[in-house]
Formats: sequence, C-alpha cells, structure tokens
Amino acid sequence: MAEKTLYDILEVSETASVEVIRAAYDRLSELWGPDGVRGRSESDAAVRCTAVKEAFLTLSNRQKRAVYDRRLQAQSEAPVAATPFWTRTSVLVLVLVIGVSYGGYAFNKSKAEARARVEAQKAIAVAKAVEESARAQAEQLQLERQQNAARAEERQRRERETALYRLERDQRSLERDNQSAMERERRARYQDDARRKTEELQASRLAQQQLARDKAELCRLERARYGRAVSC
Repeated sequence: MAEKTLYDILEVSETASVEVIRAAYDRLSELWGPDGVRGRSESDAAVRCTAVKEAFLTLSNRQKRAVYDRRLQAQSEAPVAATPFWTRTSVLVLVLVIGVSYGGYAFNKSKAEARARVEAQKAIAVAKAVEESARAQAEQLQLERQQNAARAEERQRRERETALYRLERDQRSLERDNQSAMERERRARYQDDARRKTEELQASRLAQQQLARDKAELCRLERARYGRAVSC
C-alpha cells in the first residue's frame, strides 16, 4: 500500500492553491481538534491533528512545498522495492503516537493544574472582592460619619449664631428701652421743674398782687383816718 502524501493528509490535489490548502487545513483542524473528536480516540485525533498541521506548514510554504514536490517526484521515478514492516515512517509514526500519548497525559495534567490555578485565582479574586467591598463599606461609613459630624457642627454653628443674634437684639432692645426710660424721666423732671417754676412765679405774682392790695388798703385807711396816706 502506497504511503500517504501530505496532499492525501489534507485531502487536496497536488495542484491545489494555497487558499485551497488553507481551507482544507481549517476544515480538518476543526474536524480533528478538541471540539470535533466526539466518538474518536483522543490519541488518534491527536496524531491526525499533528499530521494535518505538519502537512499545512509544509505545503503552505512555497520553498518547502517545492522541495517536497521534488522528493515526491523522485520517489515516483525510483524502482519499487519491498519495504520491511518497520520502515522509518512506521518508526516515526510509533514515536509520534508515544509522544502524543505522553503529550496527552502531560496535557491533562497541565489542564488539571490550570484548573486548580484558575480556581485558586477565582478564590483570590472573590477574597479580594469581599475585602474591597468591606473596605468600600468602611469608607462609605466613615464618609457618612464625617458628613454627619459636619452637619452637626454646622447646625451648632447656626444655633450659636442665632443665639448671639437674639442676645444682641435683646441687648439693643434693652438699651432702647433704657434710653426711652431715661428720656421719659428727663422729660418728667423738666416738666416738674417747669411746673414748679410756674407755680413759684404765680405764687410770687399773687403775693405781690396781695401785697399791693394790702398796701392800697392801708393807704386808704390812713387817708380816711389821718387825712393823708403815710405809707404810700
């Protein structure tokens, strides 16, 4: 049975363009990749996926493809000879299978370790989130306390200003009342003085008038008795 060529692995013809080779690689990678191995052996799929990748890397490169085509042509022109069971290709395939199997084990191990790392990172992220939330709550509580203290201080300041304003207003009112009382007292004293002076002046006038009447009466009596007024 003839050995499969890289073209056979990619399921394309030897004259296929680079675009066709790339499309075949995308299709086979999806077919034999992790998402497309349902119902197939993982080691089988890994071998096929590796073979597809190697075929694509060779055939998509112009220089590597030319060298490979010349080698294919030389093999087709060479006489067919019986090949032993353990050919170099069989050995390479066996080594590749063993390597893939070990790689699968290493991959599964690394995958488990990666899951463990992811879980640890998630736990760390959750712890950090909880810590961040607690710190945010503490900061919010501290901010609210500061705001409450500021509002209380502002309220006390306003109350002090209101009390001071009322005290100053009461003092001004008391001063006005005192000034009004003093003014009333001054006016009352002035009126009392004026009234007393008026009364004294009236009393003096009345006394003078009474004295003049008494003198006139005395003069009249003197004239009547003595014929002449001695006091006048």
